Amino acid sequence: MSIEKQLEQMTLREKIGQLFTIGFPSRWPSEEFVQMVKEYKVGNVILFSHNVGSREELGKLNSYLIQLIERETGHIPFITIDEEGGVVSRLPKDMAVLPSAMAQAHCKERIEEGSRIVGEELKALGINFNLAPVLDINTNRKNPVIGIRSFGENADTVTECAKCAVRGYTKAGILCSGKHFPGHGDTDTDSHLALPLLKKSMEELEKEELKPFEDLIRAGIPAITISHMLVPAMTGENIPCTMSYEAVTGYLREKMCYKGLIISDCMEMDAIKKFFGTATGCVEAVKAGVELLFISHTASIAKEAMNAVEKAVLDGSVQIETVDKAVQHILEIKEALGSTTVEIEKAGTEPQKQFMQEFLEEALEKQNTGKFALGEMPLFISSVPTGFSRVSEVVFEGWSFSKEMQETFGGMAELFDSRDGKSRIRELCQKAEDATAVVLATCNANLDPWQQELLAEIPGYNSHVAQIALNSPYDLEYGKQISFQMALYEYSRRAVEGVKKYFKK
Repeated sequence: MSIEKQLEQMTLREKIGQLFTIGFPSRWPSEEFVQMVKEYKVGNVILFSHNVGSREELGKLNSYLIQLIERETGHIPFITIDEEGGVVSRLPKDMAVLPSAMAQAHCKERIEEGSRIVGEELKALGINFNLAPVLDINTNRKNPVIGIRSFGENADTVTECAKCAVRGYTKAGILCSGKHFPGHGDTDTDSHLALPLLKKSMEELEKEELKPFEDLIRAGIPAITISHMLVPAMTGENIPCTMSYEAVTGYLREKMCYKGLIISDCMEMDAIKKFFGTATGCVEAVKAGVELLFISHTASIAKEAMNAVEKAVLDGSVQIETVDKAVQHILEIKEALGSTTVEIEKAGTEPQKQFMQEFLEEALEKQNTGKFALGEMPLFISSVPTGFSRVSEVVFEGWSFSKEMQETFGGMAELFDSRDGKSRIRELCQKAEDATAVVLATCNANLDPWQQELLAEIPGYNSHVAQIALNSPYDLEYGKQISFQMALYEYSRRAVEGVKKYFKK
């Protein structure tokens, strides 16, 4: 049966269900979620770390979701995930995971193959849509939500790397989405928590932020994610791009001639929920031309939003033609994508994991630092990660850089929590006096004045100091007086393991 004929036979609720991608807060779908699929005909799912156990559990989960949604809606679902690599990874811990994008940019020749590997892993586990790559240019070093998720600070680097990533995902046979249109890189606000404002003129946007999107559209990127940002030069008013017809249809669809799928960032983020309400935001996003709406966590909010869109169609404030056009586009993409068969054994193989470890270690080697001598009693200090953004899901459970290094090289291990302030800095400085060397590992010090103060104070108590930037390389600017510096681009066991070879007793 043709898609046009299928569309004619669908109820309004079935159509609206295709427009939504819903999440749930557990390893297995709750009865509430299952009932939503049955009653509201939800057509798509988003997964987070809290949904992911072992690869066997994830494969079993996705097999169930695919069968449930296909049975209830008559169409395969998009099973989506944010698998950017590095600090934004949802895959099980025993899988092959890409380095953070900024680290990937050091080894551009590996990006396509690395993305293909991740795409094949996702597909083998039943996931057919990766919400990556990031197309934002990280021009604001105080940006709390993009940072190392960006390939770099200029349009050419971002474009070149993103094209490689898209080729890799395409070869693996999955969808991917470039984000966050029209560009989240020059902001100092996390849209998970507030509503960012970008005051640039259209001329400035077209010279910088929009260039990667323009180039990736020409390269055939299959989907683009709209950001919850105020960009008055594009929208003509103070509403988020997600809710703006001028941004979504007027600029992206018509001026940039984009023919792929247009999707929203999560409509539960505070940029929408707090200032407009998720339900209102979803209605306006549909009017604007967004085709796939994401509500990532709360079933009651998803129900409210779906009811609001249905009511808006029935009262004429949303045209049924707008819904039909979006649903037809979604079904065409699903038909071309085809069904997904879960093949767990093809995910997380040793060659896949080895490639990614080599990818990360090669990115570290590009910094050409030599080796740092620790002596008999080194002091290892690692900063407790500070929560500037909700996007990463790092859980440490008692493990730390300093403890790991102490176990390998001996000496002393200390943690620095910025909430302890000056008194803790004094304690650590006194310990530094008695150490043969100090290795100070910072985490987002570029956004944390207390870590900056620690970096300034420690060299006055011990002249033999190394700095490791666990996350953002911008931390290194605050330790310029320190001769040995390296950036890991992610605070992870594999990155710490990779940096050990640069130290000696």
